[in-house]
Amino acid sequence: MARPKAGVVTVTQAGTAGTVLGSRLLRPFDAAASAVAAVLIVLAGLLAGTGWLYVFRGLHWFAVGPHVGDSLPLLQLAGFDGQPLVRVAIAWLMAGALVGVALIRVHPLRRSLFAGGLCLVVLLLASQGAYALARNVRLSDILFDRTPGLGPVVEALVFSLGCLLPGSLAHRQRPGARRRSLITVMTGFDDRGLRGGEHRNAAQDDGDRQYVGEHHTGASA
Repeated sequence: MARPKAGVVTVTQAGTAGTVLGSRLLRPFDAAASAVAAVLIVLAGLLAGTGWLYVFRGLHWFAVGPHVGDSLPLLQLAGFDGQPLVRVAIAWLMAGALVGVALIRVHPLRRSLFAGGLCLVVLLLASQGAYALARNVRLSDILFDRTPGLGPVVEALVFSLGCLLPGSLAHRQRPGARRRSLITVMTGFDDRGLRGGEHRNAAQDDGDRQYVGEHHTGASA
């Protein structure tokens, strides 16, 4: 069997090199998009936790335990910002579990630390902002001088715990299987073909070379 022309092999190698280069160029964008998506998911979880706490308060559910100050910062002026501990725990545990499901492909400890840290920062800023708005003072004057209640800390801890609850499907994958990124899970776009594409398309490349070689041999005969 005659060997395929050098030009055909060169074109095939060039196509493989282009796939690898494209994969490397897309990785930073994929990572940035995944990070932005994760932040948006956590922020949506914070809205869910606050919303459920308002709902439980309106229904007078789970009114058990000591009141935790600054649990609902927007009610500071009315004096209803403190909510029962059990009510706070259930609302934010549910919110954290939802975020854990949305970030199921992320390692449980990693997503818990990320979500809990972001939650704490946002809730502390919300507490200080609500205080400044209710007292008609500048936020810069009390941002680092006022000590907020335990609400943001308790809510962030429970929220972080809730993110740990869902089991990660990534750890149940077959050995050697490549973990899909967050963007892949959300959009359905399989980026695993971009990473290491030279291995994924190796069989197809070999088939193309064999076909070209046979065709060249037939033409020579």
